[in-house]
Amino acid sequence: MVIYTVSERGGAHASLCTLVRCLDPAIELSVVSTRPDIAAELAGLRVGTDKCVVVPVRNKADLPGILRHARAVRALRPDVLHVSSDNPWSAPYGLLAGLISRSPTVAVLHGPAPAWRRRQRWLVRRVIGHLDALVSVSDASARAVELSLGLARGRVRTIYNAVDLGARDGAEEGASTATDPSRPLVGAVGRLSPEKGFDVLVRAVAQLPGARTVVAGDGPERETLERLAHELGIASLVTFVGWVDPPWSDHLVPDVLVVPSRREGFGLVAAEALMSGIPVVASAVGGLPEVLEEGVAGLLVPPEDPTALARAIESVLSDGQSTRARVSRGLESARRRFEPTAMAATYAALYAELAG
Repeated sequence: MVIYTVSERGGAHASLCTLVRCLDPAIELSVVSTRPDIAAELAGLRVGTDKCVVVPVRNKADLPGILRHARAVRALRPDVLHVSSDNPWSAPYGLLAGLISRSPTVAVLHGPAPAWRRRQRWLVRRVIGHLDALVSVSDASARAVELSLGLARGRVRTIYNAVDLGARDGAEEGASTATDPSRPLVGAVGRLSPEKGFDVLVRAVAQLPGARTVVAGDGPERETLERLAHELGIASLVTFVGWVDPPWSDHLVPDVLVVPSRREGFGLVAAEALMSGIPVVASAVGGLPEVLEEGVAGLLVPPEDPTALARAIESVLSDGQSTRARVSRGLESARRRFEPTAMAATYAALYAELAG
């Protein structure tokens, strides 16, 4: 089979790495990508995996570029083509490659997002209905994708992402980044982009003068967020440490992990925190309520509400008994629902179904 991806590093890429590591070794695998580093990383996770790097398609009028992608897929003669997309609009040429090469194709759409352009929406909506299978990573995301693409309810099936922390079992093996142990540590992890809502977290932290905050990740909003912390007078309490190698829980063990997203297909960081025994406070958007089992495994707050977020963080930091009980439920829940080999087996069964 062939995996096609143009994703940058993030939740979708991390989940794809877990899948590649855990797929049955009997499945022959090749990777097609426009990113040499991503192709090499994925191929390096599994002995015998081939890689093919293709030149990015410039635009929808770049017919030779589109055909190059289709020929690259056809040359590998896949029984199944797995197209991994951050959202429905991010890998249209992989979807087209599946149709042109007549390969049984599954599109894994990690989350909903607004279409960037009208032409793009037109193209994807006409291609997507001809694919053999569509997958998203939460029920909420699946329904949102169906709505945005004009598909019948149930056309997109759900396969939860998995959490692979190696031999980690709880948070004992991590090393806290706190520079002042007397202050509780609030953590956040992710791409620093508007949909992740880190500006909401910074405003919430301004209402928690007794806590320190560490944000791990990088992206286009970093300078804006650092400026906001300075304007709010809390620059000394908020540290931006940039990208950290996965798993992030080897580098950061906060007293509470905050996921303040405005939009989230699944919420892999929240699931990783549960598996690491770290309390979670998250926005009630997208797949996050499913990951936290509607508040059973972690606290949920309305998005775009720094005051509600600050109160939830304070609740976790001050109510030790309730927090310990929630952490225990979260760890049990994550082990039950986000186990890597189970996810890989589900995908393997889907591939077998499509291959006939």
